[in-house]
Amino acid sequence: MHSPSSSSADPFLAHGGPGRPRLALTDAQARSLVQLVAAIVARHANDTRQHRPFVHDFVRAVYHATGATYSAAYYRKLLNAYAPGRTPSTPTIESEKRQLVHELSLRAVPREVIARVVDPLDTSSADPAPACASPATDQALREILTLQHHTIALVNGGAATSAGAGAASGLQAHNDYLRERLASVEAELATTRTYAARLAASVQEEASLAAERGRQLETLHKTIAEQTAALAAMATEMTGTRNFAMQAVDGVRGETRAVRERCTYLEAQLKDKDQQLEQYRQMAFSKGVAPAAKPGMAR
Repeated sequence: MHSPSSSSADPFLAHGGPGRPRLALTDAQARSLVQLVAAIVARHANDTRQHRPFVHDFVRAVYHATGATYSAAYYRKLLNAYAPGRTPSTPTIESEKRQLVHELSLRAVPREVIARVVDPLDTSSADPAPACASPATDQALREILTLQHHTIALVNGGAATSAGAGAASGLQAHNDYLRERLASVEAELATTRTYAARLAASVQEEASLAAERGRQLETLHKTIAEQTAALAAMATEMTGTRNFAMQAVDGVRGETRAVRERCTYLEAQLKDKDQQLEQYRQMAFSKGVAPAAKPGMAR
């Protein structure tokens, strides 16, 4: 009978067993995690609001770098150190961790491999039984084999139960995540509807204001047209008045010229009369006749 090989131990169970894992990262683990996180950040650069896909890759990167899984609190410390821009919720981290644990449990050594390792009756991997084996030895070997098969069945049953529980917990966490997203989307929808209602009211108010301004502008245009017509009529009237005044001025100028010419003519005649009168006076004086007094002189 072969003894169980050390290679049958699950590396995940070795790190995630009852013993508390060492949380401090070595330089090699830190360098590996930095490289993996850089690739994850670049892959999810356009999706900064959905943390679950990022956490899904991050917990696997941590396991790839360290070979162990940790608590949600320590994952959050690693996120703060290597991806400070990501702040997922604790249920999201726990859900993705349980999903990783479930995936790792499915990678355990298959039952038939374990059976071939521990079953002394498997001729493909066991040495031939000694020819001198006694019935008592055969009975003891059968009892050991029965006990080993029973132990393997218990281990496989526990693993299946843990896997089922992990899957159920993962589904529950996913449902919780979907409920959270639904509540968030409904809140965003309500906010959007409120904003749309406010925007519609604002648009209605702006439309009413624009209609009122349009009416005021139309009234202003009508007033401007009326004032323009009045100014045109006033300009026409002022042009007529100016023409009339210019004509009157020209007429007065003509009349003034005629009066001035007549005055000049009358002055010339008066001067001639004065000269004739002086001549008559001189003639009368020479003949010894006393000159007649000029009109208006006292006798």
